[in-house]
Amino acid sequence: MFDLVSVNPMIQTMDRSMGLATQRMGLIAANLANIDTPGYRTQDFSFTAALKNEIAKLDGNQMPITQTHPKHFPIQASQGLPPTTDPVRPNWERNDGNDVSLDRENAALARTQQTYQFSASFAQQELRKIYQLIREGVAH
Repeated sequence: MFDLVSVNPMIQTMDRSMGLATQRMGLIAANLANIDTPGYRTQDFSFTAALKNEIAKLDGNQMPITQTHPKHFPIQASQGLPPTTDPVRPNWERNDGNDVSLDRENAALARTQQTYQFSASFAQQELRKIYQLIREGVAH
């Protein structure tokens, strides 16, 4: 049977976008939870770079990586966080070494929530199109 959802590039892209947004909101929540922890450093990743990487995986444009020598580190499919490509450079740091900024984290959280909502909306529109095609029995 043909699966209309899993082969739809828009739904796949929006799914990856929502997954990354969820991961980023988790990091932001951790940053906010540690706002009073001495020595805590802000953690984040570049959402744009991570999404480009995920889209490249979908398109098959990502270069395959193989272990070419037994002494090389083993290659593992990581389900962890995307690599940090844009290190957070805080404007200030407290005397105890903590660099979490409430304003920065709140702004990042708002942007990330907005990204999640847009992605969910686009995915929902695409699913409505598929539902409409099924109801009408018309294939394009």
